[in-house]
Amino acid sequence: MTIPFSPVSPVLAADDDNGDISTVTTSTTITIPDPTPPDNTPTPTKPDPLSTDHITATWNSIDGLKTNDENKSENKFVSFDPSAYKAMKDDESRTPLFERAIQQRLQNAPDNIPASEQVVLDIGTGPFALFAITAAQAGAGKVYAIEANREAAKSARATVQQLGLTNTITILEGFSTEITLPTKADFVIAEIVGSIATEEGAYATILDAHERHVKKPEEGSSWIPSRIQTFAAPAGYTLHNMFSPPAFDWGKLKGEPVRFNCRDEALQILSDPVVVEDIEFKDVKRGVPRRLGGSTLTSQQISFVIDGERMNDNRVKFRDELRRGGLRKLELEQMTTKTGQTVSGIAMWPRILLDTEEQILINTRTYPKGDHQKSHWQTVLPIMSDEPVRVKDGDEVLVTVDFNVPDSVLSAPTYKLDGDILHYS
Repeated sequence: MTIPFSPVSPVLAADDDNGDISTVTTSTTITIPDPTPPDNTPTPTKPDPLSTDHITATWNSIDGLKTNDENKSENKFVSFDPSAYKAMKDDESRTPLFERAIQQRLQNAPDNIPASEQVVLDIGTGPFALFAITAAQAGAGKVYAIEANREAAKSARATVQQLGLTNTITILEGFSTEITLPTKADFVIAEIVGSIATEEGAYATILDAHERHVKKPEEGSSWIPSRIQTFAAPAGYTLHNMFSPPAFDWGKLKGEPVRFNCRDEALQILSDPVVVEDIEFKDVKRGVPRRLGGSTLTSQQISFVIDGERMNDNRVKFRDELRRGGLRKLELEQMTTKTGQTVSGIAMWPRILLDTEEQILINTRTYPKGDHQKSHWQTVLPIMSDEPVRVKDGDEVLVTVDFNVPDSVLSAPTYKLDGDILHYS
């Protein structure tokens, strides 16, 4: 959908009940006095909000994104054009870190298996077969590189042939879920992480690899990355404030989120970020709900508290952004004040942990604060109300997160955020 005047480029342990003694049972029973008296201070209760505003958005992973043109059925998956692939390859916050993790895994394999005896699987190798080539040049004995996009697979084959690596690297066209390898892999490289971590089908892909492609899938060292996360925070957006109904109907987006370049100052977050997806590849299981920390909940409620200091900082950033839009001084100040104290939706972005020690990390926004920084991954913002909601320091954004991540790679994940902004002043 076209948005008027957009500086954005729309394209992330047991105590006794009485508190007196603790009992430890071994082969004998030892009674240890508890030196700490129970704290009987009543827990302060939060006052009732003076008012509330409802916010909501529902969308699926392919809304607003390029999908495979070859598949004419309803089963579509996220696809990329050449410029997107190049942006991934040239991303200095991504590619060198993946290469480092691959080289480290080959050199420090469990059971001291030599690199030359290791089998590597690269899922979603892309037109450059970038990480498959990294593995081969680092000494891997055999690399299977899978790519679902026909043109990208063709380009990957040509690249591998040009480098004289055809004896080591085999390019396989299709979905990894539909391919059977001659032998299972020692470890998997899977850079299939979306701007909401699961939106490119990572869960279904890794689930299938667990069951069919990997020798020791329950070991963290079998996966690069080892863990993926999505962070979220309420955010304000310049254009949502500048273009209001009836001049512009944001409802026409039908939940489709706006996607921001990583350094686009038209979006600013208003609270500390919170994790809304957290998936360790070694723990992926069929039928287990894909929620925070392996939780068995089908959905969960997240609380954000609006931060007054962030609001003040955001006004400065918004003023600079709005000035570039050519607003006159009075309009500029009015719009800066308005935009700096409103919520348009919940912004999301990914964080990728490549190794089991969690020493090789990709932060697509700064961690833990969530500020802008260079990355090819975008920040995703579903617009959750027709007009921006005004907030103050200390207001609470209480949102139920319900992410449905299917077991099939050909079924698009769906995402729902639904909640209220609670005003206390």
